[in-house]
Amino acid sequence: MRKLLLFFFAISSSFILSAQQTPQTDSLKEYTGSYKFPEGSEVTEIKVVVENGVLWANSDKGNSELKKIEKDVFEVVSYTGTATFKRDANGKIKVLHIEVGNLIMDGTKSEEPSSQQNDRLQRSPKK
Repeated sequence: MRKLLLFFFAISSSFILSAQQTPQTDSLKEYTGSYKFPEGSEVTEIKVVVENGVLWANSDKGNSELKKIEKDVFEVVSYTGTATFKRDANGKIKVLHIEVGNLIMDGTKSEEPSSQQNDRLQRSPKK
């Protein structure tokens, strides 16, 4: 009986922990995507992803955890800088502003085709 109770306690604890992590991970997903920087910038593209509940910025120059400071503002941990996500009038993230030392740059979020557009492209007849 004791083993059974311990088993149910362990299972319920894991569900509670995963439920607590999901909203944070979901809220970080709005920042994910590919951000393109102007030609001649130190970095041409940064891909922002969530891995194991942590927001990461990945580029050909290196990777860094993005640690939340406040809404839309993150510390670029590996490079001691800040990353600020800027929104349009509709509240949608459009720009990633990076400040690391003397380096200041703005990248525009690439718009990925929606899944409906992908479905239409796949279903269109071949010529």
